[in-house]
Amino acid sequence: MKKLNTGLSGCKLEFVDNNLIRKYSSSSDYNNRLSKQIDKQVLFSNFILKNIDTPKIHNVCKDKIYSFDMEYISGLSFNDYFSTSNISDIDFVIQTLFSYFDFLISSSKTYKINNQVLEKLSFLERDTRYKKYVLHLKEHLSNKTIFAPKSFCHGDLTFTNILFHKNRLFFIDFLDSYVDSFICDLVKLKQDLYYFWSLNIQKIDSLRIKQIYRFIWNSLYHRYSSYIDSECFEVLDTLNSLRIEPYLTNQYQRGTLYKMIENSNLYEKFNCTDGGEIF
Repeated sequence: MKKLNTGLSGCKLEFVDNNLIRKYSSSSDYNNRLSKQIDKQVLFSNFILKNIDTPKIHNVCKDKIYSFDMEYISGLSFNDYFSTSNISDIDFVIQTLFSYFDFLISSSKTYKINNQVLEKLSFLERDTRYKKYVLHLKEHLSNKTIFAPKSFCHGDLTFTNILFHKNRLFFIDFLDSYVDSFICDLVKLKQDLYYFWSLNIQKIDSLRIKQIYRFIWNSLYHRYSSYIDSECFEVLDTLNSLRIEPYLTNQYQRGTLYKMIENSNLYEKFNCTDGGEIF
């Protein structure tokens, strides 16, 4: 079996044969999350979406360390795809993302997410360099009602978790989310397309790809500005950055994340008011 690269979760990937890839849980503690990922990937495979698919799951093993086999897809990484893409290729990605979000929006319903947000902040408070900031967020959010559109969400929709084909995008590495909303997917795309997270972490210094990313993000923003400019998005964007912190493994990654957190609107408001009102 041939090992493949893994992300921050530490899950191991191996080729089983020419048609299957096996994914292992990083530890017994991660089994529950991997099980939820399997369920989400199976659910997504039942959706009928224009130009979007996911590898089919074939075998699930729930031993001490969970694993599952899935279809091998011979797609391009974001780096390979956007290094050679033309205008038509870029428009294809944009229109396909539009179809995904339009589908989710069409069946979404509004619900309160205060409990989920406050619970997540309490968890993040234990292991962060931004304790004062997190405490301040908790204090102010406890007196507000935050609404989100409830829908399916991928959970980790960065471009590292998409396999790019000329006429199809394959979503991979689904994650459970503390809030079920397409807003979380828009937040993750902002992480990549606006903050250049994956490019920075992989030390890919490509002006061409950065320009393409900004173009894609501006297209998404123009279409979904009412959601991206919402208080819900602002809160979930902040929590998304704070959630990454415990998974980082080196100082370069931490420096990249700290810039992302400290350039966010909420953090800038927090600094400007010296810990005062930020909403």
